[in-house]
Amino acid sequence: MPGIVLFVLPFVAGILGAHFLLYYTVVHFFSVGSSAARLLVFFVPFALTMSIVIAIALLMTHRNTATQIIVHAEMIWIGFFINLLMAIAGVWLFRLLFNVAGLQVDMRAVCFAGLAAALLLTAWGMFNAISPKITEETVLINNLPDAWRGKKIVHLSDVHLGPIRQVPYLEKVVAMVDEIDPDLILITGDLFDGMSGNLDRFVSPLSKLHAKRGVYFATGNHEGYLKLTAPLTAIRKTHIRILDNEVESIDGLQIVGVSFPEHDKKDDSKEALRLGKMIDKDMPSILMFHTPTDVSVSADDRGQQQNKTYFAPNIDFTFAKANGIDLQLSGHTHQGQFFPFTLLTHFIFKGYDYGLHVNGDFHIYVTSGTGTWGPPMRTHSKSEIAVIKLFPKK
Repeated sequence: MPGIVLFVLPFVAGILGAHFLLYYTVVHFFSVGSSAARLLVFFVPFALTMSIVIAIALLMTHRNTATQIIVHAEMIWIGFFINLLMAIAGVWLFRLLFNVAGLQVDMRAVCFAGLAAALLLTAWGMFNAISPKITEETVLINNLPDAWRGKKIVHLSDVHLGPIRQVPYLEKVVAMVDEIDPDLILITGDLFDGMSGNLDRFVSPLSKLHAKRGVYFATGNHEGYLKLTAPLTAIRKTHIRILDNEVESIDGLQIVGVSFPEHDKKDDSKEALRLGKMIDKDMPSILMFHTPTDVSVSADDRGQQQNKTYFAPNIDFTFAKANGIDLQLSGHTHQGQFFPFTLLTHFIFKGYDYGLHVNGDFHIYVTSGTGTWGPPMRTHSKSEIAVIKLFPKK
């Protein structure tokens, strides 16, 4: 309980502070004098923001077209409001600069310009989010079998299928992957968003994901929000192979799938130790783990190991390096999706929030994600289908 309070109180204070900033800006620059008008300026945006809690609750109890539309609209508002706050900060910065320079300017016009910028950025972000880009990286691996030389691995993560990322978007992604003609597809968690338990509508398009050497999946944190049952049931209706702390050998290449640590596991490090004994350290290996962190994470009696992957990540990758992993594939960060969260993810994960990183023989590729979570927009990152090409290290 104390931990929840320590999180909730700053969060509520931040929400109130953000809406007060909006309120003060409008009242100050537009000289709003009516008490009724002032109340509307504050409480209408605040009610729109706080309604997201009610909208999600309705969706989880009554999943239908209406509740999905409401949640989608609420998420767009949240994204727009964040962009609006950035615009308001810009408005006050302009005001400061004009005052320092001794210039007179129509601040109402500046406010309208900020509003237009926030609207345009939101529209661009929504378009960018549904326009996934294909990125390619080359990874050099010791003792790579000839069967894997030059082969293509598609890395998908954080698609977040649900009320916002629906079947049409998934079909678009599947079609793009099909054009790549991959040898292997690896999905590193958060395939589903965790807000809706009826996932059968995604089974058919997921069944169209094909690769010459198979499609593999390891869970992320959002599958856990649905207690794993619904997501894994849906995936098992397809040909996608779930790797739940398992090792699969394919033509001399090991695929190691690690499930995201669950709240009810007392000590995930024991599971990591068991898995490490299954890995042949003399064979080239690819590790699938949802977060760009170390796998071996101990938990306290309340199962708090997830906090170690969220806010204080261990990025020494001890497990991977000790077990001869050549390449770790992760997601989770979304590369922040939009400012200022891009700065936050970069800071929290100490630079391991996106891209290919090389440390000796160990590589890690962190994707920005194929879908979105929360506001359906990306203004400072891209929705991504990552293609990893393997070659032997000389």
